[in-house]
Amino acid sequence: MHDLLTELKKHRVLIIFRGQEPQQCADIAETLYEAGMRLFEVTLNSADPYAGITAVRDRVGQDAMVGAGTVLTTDEVDRAAAAGAQFMVSPDVDVDVIEHTKALGLSSVPGALTPTEVRRAVRAGADVVKIFPIRSVGADHVRQLRGPLPDVSYMGTGGVDIALARDCIEAGCTGIGVGVHLLGDPSDPDTLVAGARRLAEAVGTPLRTTV
Repeated sequence: MHDLLTELKKHRVLIIFRGQEPQQCADIAETLYEAGMRLFEVTLNSADPYAGITAVRDRVGQDAMVGAGTVLTTDEVDRAAAAGAQFMVSPDVDVDVIEHTKALGLSSVPGALTPTEVRRAVRAGADVVKIFPIRSVGADHVRQLRGPLPDVSYMGTGGVDIALARDCIEAGCTGIGVGVHLLGDPSDPDTLVAGARRLAEAVGTPLRTTV
């Protein structure tokens, strides 16, 4: 089984689908997978998200990971897991959600902003702590958190463009989460691939097209 933290250290970038239909998620994911992207998230406030998760899983290779985002309840954890999600991402720290996710053998990525929230997430078993919304506080917020809490694996998410992505990695983030719309026009595959390549170069993981 894949481990999200290991894969995030390797690939740095998690692509987030929010609002796209399942078929569009699958088409874009396949395009970005062929360009070298390996981590994908379908948020549960998207259109038919569980079908979206399954569709993406069916279209990318076994070396990719697909997870659910905006997971707020243990019931949603169960439904996302049944759809094929390998990790759960939340905007908040809900101990029940984290513990249930881990009990299923899946990776947990709760969202936090303060040192208290970060510590609560780690104690509950989080694999990675999502600092959200990172754009509101800037990448230096992660640098400050890492002073007293250096051993936490952080992921910056929320309005991350190329410049902020670079800053987040330099500040000590293990990886970043980026909405697919920030790469370019979702209806234009060439634009998306170009954006993905620029992003990967910014975080130090240049993409190589699979053969």
